[in-house]
Amino acid sequence: MKEITWYFPSTLEEVPELLEKEGVFIHGGGTALLRSNLARVEGLIDLKALPLNYCRDREGVIEIGTSCTYRQVIEVLQKIDSNNILIRALSVAASTPLRNRITLGGSIAFFPVWSDLMGPLMVLEAEVTLIGSNKGSFPLVEYLKKREIRNRSLITGISFKKRELNSYYFRQSRTRFDYSAFSISILVKKSASPSGPGPASASMTSSGSPSASTIEEPAIVIVGCRNKFSRLSSLEDSLKNRSPADLQLKDIAGSLEVEFAAKKNYSPDYLKHLAAVELERALKAVLRS
Repeated sequence: MKEITWYFPSTLEEVPELLEKEGVFIHGGGTALLRSNLARVEGLIDLKALPLNYCRDREGVIEIGTSCTYRQVIEVLQKIDSNNILIRALSVAASTPLRNRITLGGSIAFFPVWSDLMGPLMVLEAEVTLIGSNKGSFPLVEYLKKREIRNRSLITGISFKKRELNSYYFRQSRTRFDYSAFSISILVKKSASPSGPGPASASMTSSGSPSASTIEEPAIVIVGCRNKFSRLSSLEDSLKNRSPADLQLKDIAGSLEVEFAAKKNYSPDYLKHLAAVELERALKAVLRS
């Protein structure tokens, strides 16, 4: 039987040298290893002794250590940022035993197509902090798109700004515990229109009455599509500085430019139809609430 060497670093300074070893992988919660080919694993770096188990608000920036589990993040965010989209998303992820085990760092590095974590982190415009071959902070999307950044690097932390935004999260699955076929994450800020006479002082709805608010800072991400994830930048641009009352949401969702691959019990066309329907519902909920 093959023997696997375990490494137990107690300081972050010990980690880069270990990451350079061939066949040595990170062990946090261990759930990703259950789906991996262990034949190629020569050694495992255990993270338990490292100072990576924190979730805090530091001057308006939420910082989360890579070893935090889903359960820990939910519990702390409920106290320091109770409207955060991550609370809603992680609360429906996996099962209770798995939420007690899955870590944020492993979930980002592994990024399964059914992830309930990645969409919310993307709309939050999160950054990851790395040590190893690529030391420093990087936007999450850049980390995901560039293999050279991920290579022989360890995520030590995730951070994003704390902001007062309306949020919406939806996961498409046959049953509550099933893997999601896709998920939709939305953040948006609605600002009140200035009051006062004159056309420059308030935007107008199609009926000619002053609108109550305008849309700012929309962020919309679908995870589970053919390219694994897609930020709907064109849709975001079409929403900016507009009144929710003016929008024809059915037309917007119907022009969804995201493609899907076939999945169990779902054809690509059916997935795209479901995504358009749920996107319309999501926009109605978040913009007109």
